Amino acid sequence: MTKKTWKKPTTIMVVGDGCRVCGKEITNDMSFLAFADKTHAHFDCDRRQYYQQLIEKQKNEKRLSQN
Repeated sequence: MTKKTWKKPTTIMVVGDGCRVCGKEITNDMSFLAFADKTHAHFDCDRRQYYQQLIEKQKNEKRLSQN
């Protein structure tokens, strides 16, 4: 097996202001999303928020269709 010629960086950098959903700090070793308006969010936070909005939308549609 050949030796590695490069060394993995060990510094952890903080990305931006934090998560736009939960407000916690985001570092470069976490999975996160970067949006066009230059904000960031944890991948799991954004996915959770998306499914909550989807469920609320379905509830509203059911409520409107019953009337």
